[in-house]
Amino acid sequence: MVEGSSHRHRAGWSEAVRVGRRGGDHRSMARPRARLLVSLMALAMHSAHAADEGFSGAWSIDLRTPAQRAQRAGCGEASFVLEQTGRRITGAHTMATAGCGRINEGGEGSVHGEVDGDHALLFVTSGRTGTVVKGRATLKGGGLDWETSEEVRAGAPMGDSPLILGKGFLARVRK
Repeated sequence: MVEGSSHRHRAGWSEAVRVGRRGGDHRSMARPRARLLVSLMALAMHSAHAADEGFSGAWSIDLRTPAQRAQRAGCGEASFVLEQTGRRITGAHTMATAGCGRINEGGEGSVHGEVDGDHALLFVTSGRTGTVVKGRATLKGGGLDWETSEEVRAGAPMGDSPLILGKGFLARVRK
């Protein structure tokens, strides 16, 4: 394929002719390659930004059963809002049973701990009973895998649930 265009130079008119290999136009491949390059750069920047976020952000898990979801029951959620600065983590947590029958609003400063790579050792204090638990959070597949390992300090009144998530996979909440 031969593509031609005329354009004027100081010395007069000249004919610019471009012949592509195998009859193809080199420009026809430039746009898809440029789009691919831009897409790859955007993906790399997004991945780097996600890695920089670490544990910082809001994390949530829906604790309702499928039947409760179908009935659109309120509450039934546990969440962490965390801020990572270097190896240190601080934040808040909440948990509420489906139907909002029992709520632990945890509050600001109810979570603190330390990061080691993709893992964090966290101490969570119940705003409901004062119970303190120790657990492990792991960044995994874009989410936060949480598991309570032990109760560090019992709360009051004895026997009342502190309403701190025992185990679950929380999704990052995007705004």
